[in-house]
Amino acid sequence: MPSDLGHVQQHPPLQRRALLLAAAAAGGAAALLPLRARAQTGGGGGNKTTTITDDLGRRVGLTLPLRRVVVFNRYTTEFIRAIGAMPAVVGVDFDGGKFPDYWPGVTRDMLAGSGQTSVNYEAIVGMRADAVFMPRNSDWKKAAQVLQPFGIPVIVVTGWDLLKHEWNVTLLGQLFGRPEPAARLNAFYRHWRDTLRSRLQGVTPRRVYFEEVGDYKTALQGSGWHDMIEAGGGLNVFGDIQLPGGSSPRGNVQNFTVDPEEVLARRPEVIIKLQPGQYLPHTREFSAELLNKLAARPGLQDAAPVRSGQVYHLSYYLASGCSKITGALQIAQWLHPQRMQGIDPEAVMGRWLQDFQGVPPQRGYAYSLTGVRPR
Repeated sequence: MPSDLGHVQQHPPLQRRALLLAAAAAGGAAALLPLRARAQTGGGGGNKTTTITDDLGRRVGLTLPLRRVVVFNRYTTEFIRAIGAMPAVVGVDFDGGKFPDYWPGVTRDMLAGSGQTSVNYEAIVGMRADAVFMPRNSDWKKAAQVLQPFGIPVIVVTGWDLLKHEWNVTLLGQLFGRPEPAARLNAFYRHWRDTLRSRLQGVTPRRVYFEEVGDYKTALQGSGWHDMIEAGGGLNVFGDIQLPGGSSPRGNVQNFTVDPEEVLARRPEVIIKLQPGQYLPHTREFSAELLNKLAARPGLQDAAPVRSGQVYHLSYYLASGCSKITGALQIAQWLHPQRMQGIDPEAVMGRWLQDFQGVPPQRGYAYSLTGVRPR
């Protein structure tokens, strides 16, 4: 057996497929039990077997450092790349071939599913993964059940959670044997988090209607976008809605449908629209069309943010950089410009891209309605 297979049990293809089908069909609680540590020390090469606690408090047995992993959720993949552990990533949940500028080296052969709820289990087993990373809002329970017979543990790490950034990165540094790069990343994040807290101390939060890519799709308390708005000195006008169980017929905390009348009734002072995400920024003309269409919607034409020009678009890339801290900086710049003098959110984003992601910095990730209107 090749030495890099770690603890993954090997099965012939037909047997592997049968086990996958059987595991997927099984519903017993025993299949969901986390793996136990197999021993206090592993084999040669500095490997050791230990038990860690993941984002949900699950105890997961692992052989460290991890050498072959499959990662669901781009935030976690970015953190792994930021601490210099990208060579260990053998599978992801996106087609890297579609994003060669941002994900050089991530090929179509590494596709292990489409998004965090559509998982190709056979591909993961074929990749001989040591572990699979999934966020807490994914179908991690089923993944743990299906992959348990193959000795592939599922680790829940929620990279999009701004409030757990340091915990997430510290854990990843431990799992990949990269504690010093993890500490450097945490220092970068902590500097800008603390800067925001200091600059915004005592401000009155401004009322924000935050809209996802789809019209009248917003974010609620429990989503990373909600926390980003609050970190930037805003008050999410739909932040009071509670969803028992995390979802409803109108959506979930990440993407919840609201009525146009509800938006006006909640009296936003500022509107922020998420723009489709791509590493190379869209053109100014694209942003102008997007913002002008939003401002022309029936009912919004006479809304206070449109009259004052405080309607903004925010690219997913700037919004989500380094656990959304770059997005929080940009929101703070819009909501409280006098408190944010001397800070350039896109320059901070440039450091995240160049120093931690290894790609050239970009600009043009954000525009205002005022900035794209003819003068």
